[in-house]
Amino acid sequence: MTAPAAPGAPLALVGETFSQRARFSDDAIRAFATSVHDHNPLHHDLAAAKAAGYRALIASGTQLGSVFMAMTATHFAKPAPDGRPRLGLGLGFTLRFRAPVYAGESIDLRWTVTGIDWKESLRGWVTLLEGDARSAATLLLDGTGTLLIRAPVQEPAR
Repeated sequence: MTAPAAPGAPLALVGETFSQRARFSDDAIRAFATSVHDHNPLHHDLAAAKAAGYRALIASGTQLGSVFMAMTATHFAKPAPDGRPRLGLGLGFTLRFRAPVYAGESIDLRWTVTGIDWKESLRGWVTLLEGDARSAATLLLDGTGTLLIRAPVQEPAR
């Protein structure tokens, strides 16, 4: 294997934006919470959620956060805007939960690249992102991410 090539044009562009829509059913909320051992009744028991003042089951923060972070890996596994292959690795995320995510509501998640710099010691582009998740006008989550974006390693010809 050879090391990634020295930088040419960045593998992401400031202003590059990507989004997706999500919706979590009651069953999906219960299944996810169970899979991560989150036994909070607000994610499993509608009566408990209503008794606590919520109109429906609410998703675990880890459920929305997981989808939000996974979007970055999926997006940066696709070719760069100029067609070059690239791969992304999350270096860190900061998430702030702003409102509950209710079962059945449509959630629009969006990330935007805000900065990109070559880091020789990592042999890749350190890429900064800002993003949010909303249901209609309600801000549910906002956050920042730092990713390492590299071109795939080229195997030497034999």
